[in-house]
Amino acid sequence: MRPGQVSLTAVAVATARGLALSPDATAAALLPAPLGSALSHWQSLPVWARSIRLAPRLASGGLIDHLDLRTRAIDRELEMAVDAGARTLVILGAGFDGRAYRLPCLRDLDVFEVDHPDTSASKRTRAEGLIPAARSLRHVAVDFDEMSVDDALEEHGHDASVPTVWIWEGVTPYLPPEATEITLRAIAKRSAPSSRLLMTYAVPKLVGRSAPRLEALVRQGFSWLGEPLRGAMTPQQAARCVQTHGFESIRDSGQREWAGSRKLAFHLARPLRAERLLVSAST
Repeated sequence: MRPGQVSLTAVAVATARGLALSPDATAAALLPAPLGSALSHWQSLPVWARSIRLAPRLASGGLIDHLDLRTRAIDRELEMAVDAGARTLVILGAGFDGRAYRLPCLRDLDVFEVDHPDTSASKRTRAEGLIPAARSLRHVAVDFDEMSVDDALEEHGHDASVPTVWIWEGVTPYLPPEATEITLRAIAKRSAPSSRLLMTYAVPKLVGRSAPRLEALVRQGFSWLGEPLRGAMTPQQAARCVQTHGFESIRDSGQREWAGSRKLAFHLARPLRAERLLVSAST
């Protein structure tokens, strides 16, 4: 992301969530104006006009449905982690994520949202009128490329002695491998036994088939946003990566598993099938 600006990827993700079939109502409140206001008007369309909501899904090239499926999959894993004993949630690269405001399962959890200072400041301003569903919510400003996540969380009161569920969603593809390793070391250091890591990652072939021109175009698009893709892993590499830091892989899933019976969403999301979700537990 460019200095002094909020993450354009974070804006795109929240907007897509707000345009989904079952829209995230917090997205309009958290996004910077005037985009947030426009999204709010879109979400308030009367029942007779809702059929046009398919238009942005088709125009997004799969982004809206992919992010909707990804968000729902992580929400389900988060609920299972809470049922398994997690008492703290840390969202790394939180962007304009609304989970702390919309998920009842967080009522007994302390939530820490970690992100770049520019994006974090914008979100805090927009969130002033929202009531968290979590027991507590703290914003932790940190640059993943330059600052220690460990020190930042320690300073903001994260208790490393209780099980934590970590959401690392849509971040690792933008980090160089060494930055990913640094963050994983911090996660491992601050993870009590039975903590869980919900990490998405991108496989090397973004478009999923031999199409070098399309592959190059997709990569160039991210570069134009100021957030070039710098990290990719095969499922085997991702599993080894977390295992090196004391986490045991539980399951690795992609769009097919996330979609279930939602056939239209699955087919619309296919252009972005390179992203996967790895769930692992600290040993």
